[in-house]
Amino acid sequence: MRTPLYHEHEKLGARIVDFHGWEMPVWYTGIREEHLAVRNSAGLFDASHMGEIRVSGNESVPFLNRILTRDIPAMPKNRVLYSFFLNEQGGIIDDLTVYCVVPGESYMLCVNASNTENDLRWVVEQNREGALIEDRSAQTALIALQGPDAARIFKDYLDFDPGTLKNYTFTMLATVQYGDIMISKTGYTGAGGVEIFLPSEKAPDMWSSLVERGARPCGLGARDTLRLEMGYPLHGNDIDETTTPLEAGLSFAVDLDKPGFIGSETLRLQSEQGVSRRLRGLVLKERGVPRQGFACMKNGQKVGTVTSGSVSPVLGTGIALAYLDKSVEEKDEVEIVVRDRHLKSTVVRPPFVKGAGK
Repeated sequence: MRTPLYHEHEKLGARIVDFHGWEMPVWYTGIREEHLAVRNSAGLFDASHMGEIRVSGNESVPFLNRILTRDIPAMPKNRVLYSFFLNEQGGIIDDLTVYCVVPGESYMLCVNASNTENDLRWVVEQNREGALIEDRSAQTALIALQGPDAARIFKDYLDFDPGTLKNYTFTMLATVQYGDIMISKTGYTGAGGVEIFLPSEKAPDMWSSLVERGARPCGLGARDTLRLEMGYPLHGNDIDETTTPLEAGLSFAVDLDKPGFIGSETLRLQSEQGVSRRLRGLVLKERGVPRQGFACMKNGQKVGTVTSGSVSPVLGTGIALAYLDKSVEEKDEVEIVVRDRHLKSTVVRPPFVKGAGK
């Protein structure tokens, strides 16, 4: 599968890889260069492989309130919430963002690219309330303009200051070039900026125009290192159907006080009894690269496993996310086994890069 921007990536000489069935750019000039461009100026990401599902009608609120972990009736217009689809055991089927277009009537769900087909099938299967469900993924492109210079570049181009948006809100913007587009402030890099939902056929023109104005094209490699520096989880690595939001330290995205939702009984029990493991951050004290699946040791005993790891381009050292036993606390020393070497690391609370995400 290819996004509407595939040929733009080809023109720019991107290194294309298979990403869950999508032909996507992993880098253009290099992951480190692109990463630092986002932290210091502005980068541009093609996120058009993400899925967009519209849920509407009078039954949309009771339906979404049952299948999501957030309190949907309380959402005001133009609000965005980070939420989850859970199985009955509280495991994470997917993490997603929910957009309130018209309170009580119309909502958009933005789901992970690798899960779109399964998510859509699951949502349809769960729809006993009779809400209207539409897959808008093919018609919708998503471009993420990220970094401290992103707001200036966007304002210069479309005469709208995204700095007026609060985090986790969006607005609809009427434009001559692209028609009605959605501007959202829900970035995955921790560097500020905006995400732009627009008609697929209009995406190449916007992409090239933003590149001309100084936004550096960035691939999936930089997207991954940027989100890791912030400690943001990646579905399939750090969260999946065997992990719960409470184990992943994402309880803020679960409203346990609302009436029963799928998986709520397990989460309430975990909330009362505590979890046996917790997703935590690790910073290496020695030279090395932690990777998914590497064992974590303390006092000669295995206490966890790395789920995501890399070298932070900003810090210049190895960082990782790992599920660690509940006995392990912040500032403890844990050894990561890297090719039979036991490398010392410190347990920290992400973000790894201080000041990012503002």
